This record gives sequence, structure tokens and C-alpha cells, in this order.
Amino acid sequence: MMHRVSGSLREELGAIEAILHGGNLGVAAADFASGETLLHNADWTFPTASVIKGPIVAALHAGAVEGTLSLDEAVEVLPEDVVAGSGVLGKLTPGVRLPLRDLALLAIMVSDNTASNLCLRAAGGPEAVNRRMHEEWEMPGTTIHRPIKFELTPDDPPHTATGTPQDMMRFMDAVARGTLHSDAVCDGVKELLATTIDSAMLPRYLEVNPHAADLRVARPHYTVLHKTGAVNGVRNDAGIIRRDTPPFGHIAICVYTKGVKDARWTPANAGCEAVSRVARLLVHRFWEKGDDRAPTPPSPPGADGAAS
Repeated sequence: MMHRVSGSLREELGAIEAILHGGNLGVAAADFASGETLLHNADWTFPTASVIKGPIVAALHAGAVEGTLSLDEAVEVLPEDVVAGSGVLGKLTPGVRLPLRDLALLAIMVSDNTASNLCLRAAGGPEAVNRRMHEEWEMPGTTIHRPIKFELTPDDPPHTATGTPQDMMRFMDAVARGTLHSDAVCDGVKELLATTIDSAMLPRYLEVNPHAADLRVARPHYTVLHKTGAVNGVRNDAGIIRRDTPPFGHIAICVYTKGVKDARWTPANAGCEAVSRVARLLVHRFWEKGDDRAPTPPSPPGADGAAS
């Protein structure tokens, strides 16, 4: 069952998009149990920002299963490999050596840009990952244009990667269902997505606790396996929202934004707020409709979603 949003849901998404003050919102979400898929600007092209690191580490794991590389291979991080932005490798002692599996973890857990570039290189570069996305993973509208870099030349594409919400939702759904590749690849990618530390978007208004087992407290309703992304004017998140209490199931979701005028690099950014409110809205739509016990998502600070 697939349809574009209509009626009250379109109005609610429109109200969320309004807090972007002229920016654009793209949403694609699919409920595993019902097969219902909701699309809002889902075929528009957006900068993916670091969300593209999900397919990069998936390609890395696929290469390991296919025997073209080993996740245990140690890679020396040279000074010329280090790029700015998020991550920790640029702050470590030069010449550190880490296995590819640890670089993949850093690329997802803390969105390490240097680690992501090294994983992309090991997976065969942009052309090899693009080939998998376009020919194997039903992601024809998503393309990696170059490794992450901050000092661009006039010939460099402006964005590392661009793509559609529908493409990334399909990717996350295939990972969740175990159909993207082998069980080893899908399980490996899910384990990595579960480590994402940034909780400012998809998990923000959901009942989640990634430390429940360690703290020996009751399992929360939801687990969010996801990858965030942010560059100037863009706040994105895509992943799998898993319900761990009855009724069990998962939602594959991708929420992209562009043209966000809010320049704050904090969770209060209007783009983060928009993505988090979409996640809460769709969880209610798919799983909590008619449930009076379902909590109401908090309103954004200020009438227009900006700080008062």
C-alpha cells in the first residue's frame, strides 16, 4: 500500500515544514506490519549529508562477505587522510592504525568524516558504492559525488552526496527486513546504526533508552537505529524505528531538509525540530492512533519553532 499524504496528515506535515521558514521537507516512511508507505516530497533531491555513511558502511560489509576485503585489515590514518568536521580521528595521534570494522563504527557512531572517507576508499570509491546503490539496492536517485572535503575547488560538486528520501527509506527497509544483502551484512549494518550517539532528531520525542540493558531498567517501547546528517542549511535523519513491545514491528523512515535558514548548530535548530516532530507524528500515525495513552509530542520553543 503506497500513497502520498493527504488530508489532515498533509496539513500536519505542512505545519512542520513551516518552521523551516522557506526550507523544504522531504519524508518517506513505510510501516512493516501494514505495508503502508507515506510520501511527502519523497522524490525530490536533497543533500544527504552524513546519512550517506549508512550505504558506505553497508558496501564495506558487503565487500567483506564477498571476499574482496577484510574488516580486520588495519588502516593507518595518515595526516593527509584527515578531514575537518565531525569525528575524533583528527584529534588522535597521527599515524594511528585501526581495523576497517572500527573505522566503520566511528563513521556511524560519531559520524567521523575521516573514517567515512577511509571506508569509502576501501569499499572501492564512489563509483563502486554508486553501482551498488543504483543496480542492487533500488536507490537510483542517490549518488555519491566525491569524498568528504571542506576545501573545494571550482570543479568540485558542492555536496558529498545527494539523494531522495524514498531511496534512503528503501535502503533502511531492506536492512531491517534482511533483504539488502546477506544476513551478515544486514545484521552488521543494524548493529552499527544502533550506536549513533546523536539523538537530536528521529529519537528525540520517542520513548527510547539505548542504555536500558546496562542500567537494568525496563525496556522502552522503541529502539531507533539511524544515521544523522547535517551541513549548513540541512538537517537529516534516516533509519529504522523498531517497536520492542506489542504490537512489534518497525518503521523505515527518512526525513530530509534543505534551505533551513536557522544557523544554530545545536539540537534547537529548526531542522532538527522538524525531523523529530515528523518522527513522532508518524509513530502516532502508524502505531498509536486511537491510543489515549500515547504521549503528545512537545511543542517547539516559541510559536514559530525558534527560540523565544
